[in-house]
Amino acid sequence: MADGKTTMYHALKPLFQPANVAVIGASNTQGKQGNTAIRYLRRCGYPGGIFPVNPAGGEIEGLKCHASIAEIPEKIDCALIVIPAGPAVEAVRGCAEAGVGAVIIGAAGFAELDSDEGRRRQDDVVAIAAEHGLRILGPNTNGIFNAHHKLSLGYNNSHGDALTPGPVSIAAHSGALFNSIAPRLRSLRAGLSKFVPVGNEADLDMLDFLEYFIEDPDTEVIGLIIEALSDGARLRGLAARARNADKPIVALKLGRSAAGAGAAAAHSSRLAGSARAYDALFLECGIASVPTVEAMAGAAALLMNRADQAFPGNNALIGISTTGGGAALLADHAEARGIPLAGNAAGQWEGRVAETIASFDGAGQIRNPTDVPSLGGNERLSELFEAQEKDGYSGPLALFTHLVPTLEGSHDVAARIIERHRRTRTPAIAIAPGGLTEEIEAGYRDAGIPFFTDLAAAFDALSAYYQAYPAAGAAVAPKLDAGLSAGLEDAKEQLAAAAGRQFLTEVESADLLRGLGLPMVECRIIDGMASAGEAAEELGYPVVLKALAPDVTHKNRLGFVIAGITGDIELAEAVVTMEGRIAGLDYSATEVPLIMQPMAKGAAEIILGASFEPGLGHFLIAGLGGVYTEILDEAVLIPVPAAAEVIEKRLAVTRIGRLIASIGPVQPVIDTLAALSQLVADNPDTIAAVDINPMLLDESGATAVDALIVLAS
Repeated sequence: MADGKTTMYHALKPLFQPANVAVIGASNTQGKQGNTAIRYLRRCGYPGGIFPVNPAGGEIEGLKCHASIAEIPEKIDCALIVIPAGPAVEAVRGCAEAGVGAVIIGAAGFAELDSDEGRRRQDDVVAIAAEHGLRILGPNTNGIFNAHHKLSLGYNNSHGDALTPGPVSIAAHSGALFNSIAPRLRSLRAGLSKFVPVGNEADLDMLDFLEYFIEDPDTEVIGLIIEALSDGARLRGLAARARNADKPIVALKLGRSAAGAGAAAAHSSRLAGSARAYDALFLECGIASVPTVEAMAGAAALLMNRADQAFPGNNALIGISTTGGGAALLADHAEARGIPLAGNAAGQWEGRVAETIASFDGAGQIRNPTDVPSLGGNERLSELFEAQEKDGYSGPLALFTHLVPTLEGSHDVAARIIERHRRTRTPAIAIAPGGLTEEIEAGYRDAGIPFFTDLAAAFDALSAYYQAYPAAGAAVAPKLDAGLSAGLEDAKEQLAAAAGRQFLTEVESADLLRGLGLPMVECRIIDGMASAGEAAEELGYPVVLKALAPDVTHKNRLGFVIAGITGDIELAEAVVTMEGRIAGLDYSATEVPLIMQPMAKGAAEIILGASFEPGLGHFLIAGLGGVYTEILDEAVLIPVPAAAEVIEKRLAVTRIGRLIASIGPVQPVIDTLAALSQLVADNPDTIAAVDINPMLLDESGATAVDALIVLAS
């Protein structure tokens, strides 16, 4: 990161705006990276000095070649190193000693090898950079691109394409995707400003470039192509800065599987998974998430030029189609992504729109999305738009179209869509899976209406617009419940006393959570049949008998839970059975205490908890619970810390939240999650996960039956 006195924009000026660059490993052999990079620099019109470096000297591409970086008479701001990993380390040292400001290491062979030698090389270049104040992009990157300063310093194919400066800046963990997204952006009239493949992130990481883009005056929309992030808290802070700067962020998460989660001790950790955690963090940050490169390019095209866009109070979608089937597809894709359609729930119009429709003699049934032929004439499309706008419906528009029987008709529809777009200044997209004429397609693009041939990509892009608009407001700061203060202090002491252990037992976990005011079921520790009978009499039948083995987190799998015990005879049999199971697994009776709980009932079982996702932090989790938690695999995640108001809002729009609300009061669930948020936020380095599973719900409230707190190793 830049220090407090130097902004990231100024700290990275040698990288993005170098006056002179060197290519270490320059070559006269076409096809080699050291030759390609020089040719691309010259092709893009880079105005600064280009200095090839190769021990052989001579000339390369008509430029004087220097034997080493030290021999170059000019100050070099940025050097691209395209030699093998071994000598690249010494080349970095030479750059540092020569006062170079930034180095791009194109070579692979560093930490990505997951070998001792690769890690040592990367550690060496990091140490050199830290000693000399040198900034490093990579290793294992393919260059950098800054269209506004005519810098195309790299060897990816797209580094050699014609420069079309635009407002979109992207940092990516996959440099090869440059070739995919740059042409797509150009086709949508949304050119690149910057593209940075971050490589191994030995020094500069993706969040450093996000910070740079926020400060960069040539960037309007920010794209992040992410494999994994290292600092969720920093992302949240930078996302807030981006919102304040009115620079929407669009993220494409690569590798959405949660491999390895099945080995976790807590159900909550398996439910979390990388993909869900990232989605929850993006939602909290107001970052739009897309599933494909095509959708990222489309989202950028919709979100650019925000200063010229209008943001109506009613942002519901207007759907227009030149075919009835297309209208149905528009409705289906909007519903699948939760995009609101203008009109009532049935798609019918009311108010002035309905009055205008009633005046259309000979018209068919007109809903939203609207089938243009049902209007009885293209001219009525403009009348419909006028009535919609008078009723406050001037939000985004999606057009599904094809070449109608007369070319004049296709031009006419396009003209009316374009005129509405210019008048409302709200986003519009045109979708024609079969394509249109080159002239009509260009007309849409030139008017600032992104043109798609893929319906799903179009709606994924539109969904990203809705995710980013309106930009999420400032995060609600969690407020500490005064009643939790004492419980949090006690919890800290209990966790400290358990240092070195893997988890707290069920009894310990329940006691800790009960101290925070959570509705934990009563529990008795028993010693043989005599105390079992006394406990059952106090608790009242039916009861549940459990065995707490010291290294077992999920008791059901070993038969260490016997439920539904209704009387003394059943209880005696259960105790004997449990003692036999304990002995059969080579435990001693003193190692495995028995506990008894009343047999709680509820209309539904849910799991509440918290989990830690490496690089991102802790998340609250609410999901379907019981023994089928992972099979049902239904959960919502909320980043910690989370205020009760945020928890309530997130739950309300999920199936889990609607299930809870249909059974009984939601407040006990909100209060439980808010308490867990405070517990985890207060002990981030101590708690790895918390499970309350199941929590039973009915019309009277909630009761937590089982609990597990997993400690951080």
